[in-house]
Amino acid sequence: MPVKNDILNEVKSIMQNFFGNSKNILGVMIRGTNYVALRPKGHSIQPTVEQVITDVKIYDKEYKYDFIFFATEDETIRNKFVSEFDERVKILFQKDFNNINKFNENVNKKLNSVKNYVLNIIILSKCLDIITSRTSGSAGIFILSEGFRHVKVYDLGLY
Repeated sequence: MPVKNDILNEVKSIMQNFFGNSKNILGVMIRGTNYVALRPKGHSIQPTVEQVITDVKIYDKEYKYDFIFFATEDETIRNKFVSEFDERVKILFQKDFNNINKFNENVNKKLNSVKNYVLNIIILSKCLDIITSRTSGSAGIFILSEGFRHVKVYDLGLY
């Protein structure tokens, strides 16, 4: 699947900034509370943040990661995760747009959100190991990856 060179260059820059030359990175992606609250019929049941934290600790104890790249759209989950793993957690935050009119602000925020999502998926696809649930985004991670050393995909059934 082709990705624009400017996006790939941005990914390289972000990864260099976050991880330096380290390749010993665990990627983690989980869906947030809004998704879980909606329980969309036919979609995969998501793990709890506590379940994911437990599994990350198990992986980390065995593989001693230099960094953990974490992606979620949920601020509460993000805060719990960061409080457990501190400075080793790297998160790609969305940029804020200021001083523009309301229509352009909404359009730019949506475009920035989509770009941020794509950047997260590409970075996750380049991690050494991955922990994720079954989502459309995780399918993208596996499509873009060249494979992972260790994989944990939560398959907890469907809503």
